[in-house]
Amino acid sequence: MRCGAPLVLMFFAAAWPGCSPQGAPGPVASTTSTTDLLAPPVEPVVEVTTAPVRRGSIVERVSAPGSLRARRESHIGAEVSGRIHQVFVNDGDRVEAGAPLFQIDREPYEMALRQAMAVLDVARAERAQIEADLTRGNALRRSDIVAAEQLERMRTQVAVAKAHERQAVEGVALARHHLKQTLVVAPFGGSIAQRLVDEGTTALIQPQTIAIVLQETDELEAEANIPESQLSIVRVGDTALVHVESLPQPIQTEVSAVSDTIDPQARTYRVQMIVPNPDHALKAGIFARIDILPSAKRDVMLVPRAAVRSEEGAQRVLVVRDGRAQSVAVRLGVVSDDEAEVLSGLEADSDVIVGTAAREIAPGMPVRVIAVSGRAPS
Repeated sequence: MRCGAPLVLMFFAAAWPGCSPQGAPGPVASTTSTTDLLAPPVEPVVEVTTAPVRRGSIVERVSAPGSLRARRESHIGAEVSGRIHQVFVNDGDRVEAGAPLFQIDREPYEMALRQAMAVLDVARAERAQIEADLTRGNALRRSDIVAAEQLERMRTQVAVAKAHERQAVEGVALARHHLKQTLVVAPFGGSIAQRLVDEGTTALIQPQTIAIVLQETDELEAEANIPESQLSIVRVGDTALVHVESLPQPIQTEVSAVSDTIDPQARTYRVQMIVPNPDHALKAGIFARIDILPSAKRDVMLVPRAAVRSEEGAQRVLVVRDGRAQSVAVRLGVVSDDEAEVLSGLEADSDVIVGTAAREIAPGMPVRVIAVSGRAPS
């Protein structure tokens, strides 16, 4: 019985916290409650900047590749056939309207003119003779020497002779015209794009021999093809900027023509602009980038372009409601580099999230607005 006492003391020492053996740690009370284990995790709050929806004006810049071409280009051939006697121009020459381009051999047409004039002389002589016979016939008719029927035939002969004379006059005029056409002149001022013949070439009318290609280069025409989705935007008179690589500054002009026809393959329509070229620094065929600045749309609802995001093919913005980001579908109109026109989906007094958060945070996330349009929120 005496040896059992220490065992009992050791039992109570182990059970009593204050009596643990030296150096042995005692049990530690838990600090985690059952309520803490069942609580949901705390969501992080994202700090965002917003901007108000505003009313204002917006211009959508329409950009498209294009090219410059001659405003007029004529493929000039001879109007009369014959051997080309002389060519007066070379590639690259600039000519004024009416300047000689090439000369067809005149000799056959000079001979034709002399022949036509001889025919006219004969016709005039015949008409004069018949008129004289009619005058005598009228005098003899008063003495009943000439029958009335014979006098009527003479009157008819006079009418025929006058017709022959008119025909001969027209023959002379035509011969003169053909002779004049042997010298081919520039129909307008421009540059010789191509000289296609040399002296000695026989020029034909059918098929026509093209001798000279003439381009009007004092003014060029810029041409661009615009997507049909922007058909309602571009109008005649809109400002246009023509960017040419060799020029430090764009050329400012305006839209001169808008085609009413859509290319069924490319789904584009043609827009043209006149480009002044008084120093002939620009060449027809050169590539250009064209920016068209349509007239501004005024008093429309606008949001920063940075606020717009694309989700599942729809355009959306994020707004803050009840402390969370909420996605709102919007229908856009004109879109510029900085802003977008909102046609539907937002009210005029709304605020939208902008900046990096507008693109990266997910709808439903808790947010806290730290700035509105660059100022601290109230």
